[in-house]
Amino acid sequence: MAKGDKSDTPQKQDTKCFMELLRVYFRSYCEKSTIHCVRYLYDPQLHNLERLIWCLLLSVSIALSWFFYLMLSERFVSQKLQTVVHDPQYPVFLVEFPAVGICTDNRINWSQLQAAKSEFLPANASLELVESFTTLVARLETLRFGSFSVGLSELDDDNLEAVNFINITALAMFLTLSCQDIIVPNSCQWRSTTFDCCEYFVMEKTEFGFCLVFNSDFSPRSKEIKKREGSKFYPRHNAKAGQSTGLNFDLLLNESFKRPNSLATDKVYIMIKKPDQMSNVVYSMTQNTETYVTVRPDLTWTDETTRNIPPERRNCLFVDEQLELDPADSAKKYGKPFQLTNCLNRCHESYLIQLCNCSLPIFFLHNQKGELGLRECFQRCHCSCFSVKECTATSLRCIARHNDIFSYDKRREEDALFSATKPGMTCSCLVNCYLLDYYTATTTLPLSAKRIPKDPQQKLFRVDVHYQVETTPLYRTSLEFTTIDLIANLGGIFGLCLGASMVSAFELIYYLTVGFGMHLYDNSYYGVLHRKMKIKWRTFKSYLKNEVTHLADHQVHPSQKEQTTNKIRHPLHHQRNAW
Repeated sequence: MAKGDKSDTPQKQDTKCFMELLRVYFRSYCEKSTIHCVRYLYDPQLHNLERLIWCLLLSVSIALSWFFYLMLSERFVSQKLQTVVHDPQYPVFLVEFPAVGICTDNRINWSQLQAAKSEFLPANASLELVESFTTLVARLETLRFGSFSVGLSELDDDNLEAVNFINITALAMFLTLSCQDIIVPNSCQWRSTTFDCCEYFVMEKTEFGFCLVFNSDFSPRSKEIKKREGSKFYPRHNAKAGQSTGLNFDLLLNESFKRPNSLATDKVYIMIKKPDQMSNVVYSMTQNTETYVTVRPDLTWTDETTRNIPPERRNCLFVDEQLELDPADSAKKYGKPFQLTNCLNRCHESYLIQLCNCSLPIFFLHNQKGELGLRECFQRCHCSCFSVKECTATSLRCIARHNDIFSYDKRREEDALFSATKPGMTCSCLVNCYLLDYYTATTTLPLSAKRIPKDPQQKLFRVDVHYQVETTPLYRTSLEFTTIDLIANLGGIFGLCLGASMVSAFELIYYLTVGFGMHLYDNSYYGVLHRKMKIKWRTFKSYLKNEVTHLADHQVHPSQKEQTTNKIRHPLHHQRNAW
């Protein structure tokens, strides 16, 4: 036991030596620390009660810092968005002037019926076939997506099977009212300068059917104009606001264009849309009136700080986030911005494909591939495809049957707010993060008696499309609390509560690592630590070899050492020395 007591004495001295070194080092840190209150914890000039008070104050400050840190972290993790006015006086000439579409309520030129018969019917066509063809033309006069006025019962009575071989799109294009039919020559003005109407009003497909569009940027004709005039000057821009500062033109409809007892009216619809947009809502204009269309552009861009937020939360997609389309998809050649802008149109086409198993190029691009699993497809998943045929005459029955669905864009959550649910098309489309909208208002005034055409068969429409203002607010959507805001606020909190900075944090890390190691080295503690580790290793080896006494207190006889070499203790042998 005496030897055992002596062997324990160096360990106690080593432990005491380490604690003494730690106390001296902590005192040195307290004297030099840049964190407030710390130097008072070991100030020899202060009473113990004063040290206790400073210790409590330091603890409260640390607790407050931790509390504020949790609040800031919660705010940062929530990733809330904010929209602010980036530029209250953004000039409108930096924004593209909207594309202006002209669509007549009557979709066909009835005076071209005989020419259509010669074009689409065989030379020896029977009277029954001619009658069926005439009926088909009559049904096309009000054909538009989501607003087909012909009832299913009427179509069931029609012999549409007889004319199923006719290409509806080609027939509609042949019979549509052309620029020469409805626009008054020399009436078109752009910024008070006369231009050739039919040179710049291009026939394009919309969900309303074929319409004449000015300042468009996706059809082959408009691409030719853009190439001829240069991408800087087309689509056109306008710097002025007010009447007669934008686009002016006159329309003249003749009663001979309509079928006798036609369901179509004499109204003309105007469509204001983005230059690369296929379709948008329309506004009606009545005959013998002057319509002033006031446009106010609204521009909102979402900055790059929001990229880490899921698109569903920020409600927009950056152009490069748009998924790549199948090479057979017609929209692929127009680029990702076009695909993003016309997502709704593509979704409508998918509903037509799903419900009627065909696509109608009068309204859509007519993809050769159609998406299965419609809703999942527009939730950005990869879907399989199948070939899609073009709608025929008999497909009109299916379009009429599902007209209530095609006429309504439905949001996913709205059924919970209405007592009676309404069928519709649910499209998960996100807008472009560089969002341009045109807010439109119309004012209609009757024409004076002098301007009304003397021929009662003619109806005149005067149109003036112009900007409402010369400047518009530019909005920016960004993160409410960014990483820089978090760092700045944390610096302010720690500076307020502890008087600390980033240098103080580096100082603390240094004292806990490199500084403490150098302090132990300067006081030769590593030699002591090395000896202790050697003793512990010997003790561990002696336990495995079943040696009873400590290697430092007992020398084993050479003969006994040979006997015990490489003899590992079995747990059931020599039980009195096992533990």
